[in-house]
Amino acid sequence: MKRPATANSIVVGLDLAEKMGLCVMNSATKQILFSSTVKLSKATDESRLVHLHKLLNKIIEKFSPSEVAIEDVFLPAKTSHRTPISLGELRGVARLCAAEHELPVFFYPPRKVKQTITGYGNASKEDIINWVQNEFNIKVKDDNEADAISIAWTHIINRQFVNLVVND
Repeated sequence: MKRPATANSIVVGLDLAEKMGLCVMNSATKQILFSSTVKLSKATDESRLVHLHKLLNKIIEKFSPSEVAIEDVFLPAKTSHRTPISLGELRGVARLCAAEHELPVFFYPPRKVKQTITGYGNASKEDIINWVQNEFNIKVKDDNEADAISIAWTHIINRQFVNLVVND
């Protein structure tokens, strides 16, 4: 059964990469329930995808989120030709896991996340890390974890705005 998206929901935030940022946040309490960086298996492409699938299913089963927010793919000019394929595969697995649990997925471009978090669309990784650590009074492992938290937070802020506009 599809869970309705509400202002008071559990949101999974994902920064998909080989070293993936993961966050689970309660939008009602603005509390981080879980956040970490997870190094996906490097043995084979298949094992990395299976690892991600199992991990996301565990997170979904444990926290019963109602929404998933993912950072949209951004590729710098000097990106390896394999990177878009690899990121697309990770994104596909994340969408599959969400679909298996009938969860809506929302994508946010990096610039929108930076704008929401710091007020500046060209903010640095350090700016994001500093904001996350100050706002939530935590110490993050790296920029991947900070990105996942900021993606979840961006989604929560966006949903609050949409609900405010729709309900007025």
